[in-house]
Amino acid sequence: MERVFALLLLLLTVGAVSPSQPPSSSFIPEPHAEEPWLDPFLPSSLEPLHYDLYQNPDFYYDGSTFSGRVSILMSVLNATDIIIVHIKAMNITASKVYDLNGNRLTLKDTFAYEPNQYWVVRTLNPVPEGSTVTLELEFTGSLTNGIVGYYKSTYVHDVTGVTSWLATTKFQPSDARKAFPNFDEPRFKSTFTITLRHWSNFTSLTNMPPESIVAIDDEWQETTFATSPPMSSYLVCFIICDFPFKNNTLVDGKPHRVWARPDRLDQVDYALSVGPIIQNFYIEEFNVPYPLPKLDQFGVPDYPSGATEHWGMITYRDSRLLYDPAQVGDSGKQGTLSIMAHELAHNHAGDLVTCRYWDDLWLNEGFASFYEVKGVTQVDPGMFYDGQFFSRTVQPVLNTDGANSSRPIVIPITNPNEANAVFDSITYDKGAAILSMMESFLGRDTFRRGVTRFLQDNSYKTVVTDDLWAAFQQEIGPGLDIKEVMTAWVYSMGYPVVGISIQGNQLYVTQKRFLTNPLSDPDSPPSEYGYQWHVPLNYRTQGGQTGFVWLDTPEAFFPSPLTGSEWIKVNTDHTGFYRVNYEPNLWTLITQQLNSDFTGFTEVERSNLINDGLNLARAELLTYDVALGLTEYASSETGLLPWDSIYADFFYIYYMMAGTADHALFQSYVLQLTTNIMNKLGVADGGSHTEKLLRTKIMKLSCYGGHSGCIQNSTSIFKAWIEDEVANSVALNIRRAVYDSGLSFSTLQSEWDTVWNRYTVATSGQEKDNFLYALTRTRDTQLINRFLGYTMDETKIPSQDFFTAIDYLASNHGAIDILWDWMQTNYDAIVARFGIDNRSLGRMVPEIVSYFNTDAQLQETLDFYALHPDAGTGARFREESVQTINTNIRWMEVSLPYVVAWLSQNVPL
Repeated sequence: MERVFALLLLLLTVGAVSPSQPPSSSFIPEPHAEEPWLDPFLPSSLEPLHYDLYQNPDFYYDGSTFSGRVSILMSVLNATDIIIVHIKAMNITASKVYDLNGNRLTLKDTFAYEPNQYWVVRTLNPVPEGSTVTLELEFTGSLTNGIVGYYKSTYVHDVTGVTSWLATTKFQPSDARKAFPNFDEPRFKSTFTITLRHWSNFTSLTNMPPESIVAIDDEWQETTFATSPPMSSYLVCFIICDFPFKNNTLVDGKPHRVWARPDRLDQVDYALSVGPIIQNFYIEEFNVPYPLPKLDQFGVPDYPSGATEHWGMITYRDSRLLYDPAQVGDSGKQGTLSIMAHELAHNHAGDLVTCRYWDDLWLNEGFASFYEVKGVTQVDPGMFYDGQFFSRTVQPVLNTDGANSSRPIVIPITNPNEANAVFDSITYDKGAAILSMMESFLGRDTFRRGVTRFLQDNSYKTVVTDDLWAAFQQEIGPGLDIKEVMTAWVYSMGYPVVGISIQGNQLYVTQKRFLTNPLSDPDSPPSEYGYQWHVPLNYRTQGGQTGFVWLDTPEAFFPSPLTGSEWIKVNTDHTGFYRVNYEPNLWTLITQQLNSDFTGFTEVERSNLINDGLNLARAELLTYDVALGLTEYASSETGLLPWDSIYADFFYIYYMMAGTADHALFQSYVLQLTTNIMNKLGVADGGSHTEKLLRTKIMKLSCYGGHSGCIQNSTSIFKAWIEDEVANSVALNIRRAVYDSGLSFSTLQSEWDTVWNRYTVATSGQEKDNFLYALTRTRDTQLINRFLGYTMDETKIPSQDFFTAIDYLASNHGAIDILWDWMQTNYDAIVARFGIDNRSLGRMVPEIVSYFNTDAQLQETLDFYALHPDAGTGARFREESVQTINTNIRWMEVSLPYVVAWLSQNVPL
């Protein structure tokens, strides 16, 4: 109590603590004044100012519980006799309320309201407006109730074989309530003082450095940490472990440490070296200091997501943080660098400035995904990550957002399942894409100033999208209304396809909503913005003319920059979030340029043209003879990005045609395109970073197409490795492709068994992932069933890798029927294991059925959804999957004959 009262005056006067506000009023149901626990949002009558939290976890040996107590100092904004906090899967053993003078208030009653995960405390008399009160709660809970919230993680030392344990946390978005009672909505920012009780030979960590350590006896101690700055509850983190660390410093001298289990400490060196480079870049880029006194990055053996941006205490799945250059190639190195760049960007965008509620999550995640690209490029521009952004981030989310079941970036969120569901590609990738588009049309300097103002004006506060527009408007000035320009991009689903045609000496330009399914209603669901956007059109012509215009109407005429018979490329360098469809003559000129000298377009533009063409054809807006004609030049293509696009869009055709009589025709075309580049790259390591990434894709495509050298070389390397993994170690950057080909073409169960055995003992998380992927490539029914059995055994495939394993298997066309039958049989057990609110569970079945393409498969899917009506976090994904199957059925009926006809004419037999 004394600590709480001592902090009161400071907290009431510090400007950093912003008044709590509910989400946008349009997103909140009518409040229940008499029974506020019926509302999905916490009432705004109280605002938490400070938490004093004590935790005593029992996770050693077979221990699996925790107990604790929390004192929450609150400001009373409106007189009330009801105090509500969030709890989940815990028992409250004592509830007390004190006024500012320490007098204990009489309680009317206390109770849990489970539908909204609330603990309700009612005082006998209302507490007056303008006063402060302290809620004290004691509680107990389980550390083995899933791997979110507060949980126990274990690992087995690679050398000694000894099992050890740690207690760790993962709260985002709504699981801090599983660790301690709190106001578990991001709009409530508070300071935190945390005390952890633990064995003296274990280390305790939180967001802040330790302030005092009190020895209880020879075995136990209590560590109290410095009080944090104001932050949302989901950013709190506490860990007790036996991990060591390596350290260096940030530019301002603050300590930077990277933690790992003791047997893998040698794998932190890369993260340790690049962490300060990235963080220091963000400090300079944003012109905002990193405000915490230290920065820890921690690899957790069992972690449900890639990483979480706990402020000052970033946690990762250890396979995403650790990098062993002796076991992991360039792709894994890029993966470690990119996830670190993302999480470190959150120290400013997400932690210092936080979305007010999850409907504005893109202000956290879209920003981090956008700045991730800059962080990676700052460390290693040779990775060409700024180019990969378009082929690996923008293009996939264009596909997602082309569905009639997509969603706006900002949508109403009223419960934790809905909050979990918005951690998706629309939030992350479309959010990043529209920021990239803004940077393009505003210019780098103006954009940078706008972001700096946004962060400086809102430090330690929570924000909504309008706050972003307000900051930018101050930097832009009166010439452009940024809110008017960007509103439809944020609050309307989808994006436009821009039509370009020549009429006399003018360009006739149109916009309409792009939909992958040609039978979808373009006006459904209704949008107040009419599916019309302010479209920034930049262009260049074959003759070198460049320009920029705004298209803010359904159609418009502009003076033509073309002279004679020449092409025009709209959406220069793929900077806009839209597709472009040209009149036939312009497509012909573009194709001729590709075939005569493809360097007339940049690598990003070639990727863009291929992706637009194939997806316009899929939507029946362009004929497949034009779309596939755009790919013919690729027999001479050596750039990574166009092959990224071909690989992704050809995968759809592959999956649709698999099992059909004409599948071999498509294989032959793939072979025709890949032979030159496969012969050039070879089944060997070496080359630039992008060549190493490209080789993996080309080997996959070329071996699928039947390239004899690809198949023979990769399988012979694989068999030699099977015989002796030390003497015949596979080169790092072709391992995934070699393991893939090896088991794809293998007829020996003993080879699968060998890969499985090596998976179980691998000491690199990324190498384990290579093995896991390879194991799902088999075509052997018995092995597929055995693998599925292993996924349900935590000792064989850990929970954190379950959904990855299922996703990998779903991409194997030869396994999909077995997987689908198994999933229907085991679905209830999977729900029981992970919980219906698990975001990966919500996506699992929709991803499995996403390539179904028959009426019978559609009906099976509908029957399954009817049998299991509780979709948890997956309601939208289920709707999307049904629409996707309908689109696939339509493709098989309408588009397949045209694809087969074109292949028959253009592929030599």
